[in-house]
Amino acid sequence: MTNKLIALGLMLLCLSPISQAATLKIATLAPDGTNWMKQMRAAADEIKQETAGRVKIKYFPGGVQGSDKSVLRKMQIGQLQGGAVSSGALTNIANEVQLYSLPFTFRDPAELSAVRAEFDHYIVDALEARGYVVLGLTEGGFAYIMGNKPLKTTDDFQGQKVWTPEGDIVSQTVFQKAGIEPISLPISDVYTSLQTGLIDTVGVNLTASIALQWHSKLSHVTDLPLLSLLGMMVVDQKAFDKLSAEDQTIVRRIMKTTYARMDKQNAEDEIGARKALEDSGMIFVQLTDAEKATWQKLADDSLTELASKGVYPVDLYKKLQARIAAIRTGQ
Repeated sequence: MTNKLIALGLMLLCLSPISQAATLKIATLAPDGTNWMKQMRAAADEIKQETAGRVKIKYFPGGVQGSDKSVLRKMQIGQLQGGAVSSGALTNIANEVQLYSLPFTFRDPAELSAVRAEFDHYIVDALEARGYVVLGLTEGGFAYIMGNKPLKTTDDFQGQKVWTPEGDIVSQTVFQKAGIEPISLPISDVYTSLQTGLIDTVGVNLTASIALQWHSKLSHVTDLPLLSLLGMMVVDQKAFDKLSAEDQTIVRRIMKTTYARMDKQNAEDEIGARKALEDSGMIFVQLTDAEKATWQKLADDSLTELASKGVYPVDLYKKLQARIAAIRTGQ
C-alpha cells in the first residue's frame, strides 16, 4: 500500500502545473531609461518578489531584438517569450487590434479612455484566441505629422519623403489616397534615415519623438491628431501556460495595475513633451476648418478601402463609433 501511495504521489506531482523558476524574455523598441521602461522594470521586480523568484522577466529594450515584426517572429520560434509592441504589428494576427488606431476616430484622449472598459476585451479576446496572452494595453497618445516645413494640405506633401512604419497598411493607404508614395521602414531605421535624408517627414506621438531623438532632425508639427497609438505586451500562450495558475494570476494582476499607471503617466508625458518641443523652437502648425475637413474626407475614403480588404473589424468599428457619438452628445 505504501509503495502504491508513493507511486500515486509521484504521478500527481508530474501532472501538476509547472512551478519551477521561469524567465520570460520580453523585447521592446522602447529605449532604456524612459518612464515606460522604469515602470516595466518595477513590475518585473514586484512579480519576482511575489512569486518568490519563480517568475522572472528579462527585458531587451531599445530594439536590440529588432523590429516588432522580428520580435513576433522570434516569439514563434521560442527565442523570446513576449514583446511589448505596437498594435499595428499584430494586424495580420487579429484585425481587432486596429479598433482604436484608425484615423480621426477620437477627438482627444478622453474619448478613448471613456470607451476602453467596454471595448478592450474585444482586442484581448481576439489575440488570446490566437495564442497570445495580453498582459497590458496602453494609450500612447496621438500621432502627429512632423517635418521640416508647414504641412497643411496634400499639395504641401509633394516632394516630401514620408515615412510609414513597416507593415502599417492604414497609414500607407491614407498617404497613397493623397497621391503620396510613402517609404516603409522599421522604427529602428528612422533616426538614421532622417540623418541621411532618406526620409524627412514622419508620423509619431510627441513623447516618442523626443525619446527617439527624431525631433532633433525636424522643425514643424502639423497640429492635427491623426490617430491614437496603442501599445501592448503580449506573451506566447505556451510559455505562459508553463507558469502555475497562482503565478499567472500574480503576473496578470501586477501588469494590469502597471499598465493603468502607465496610461496616466503617458498622458502627462504627452503634455510635457508638447511644452518641451515648443520651448525648443518646434513650430506647431495650425489648420483651418476647411483644411481639417479635407483630411477627414481623405481618412473616410481610406477607411472604405481598408474595410473592403478586411484590415479592421467593420461591424465592431461601427459599434465603437456609435458609442463615441453617444459620449459626444452626453448620453
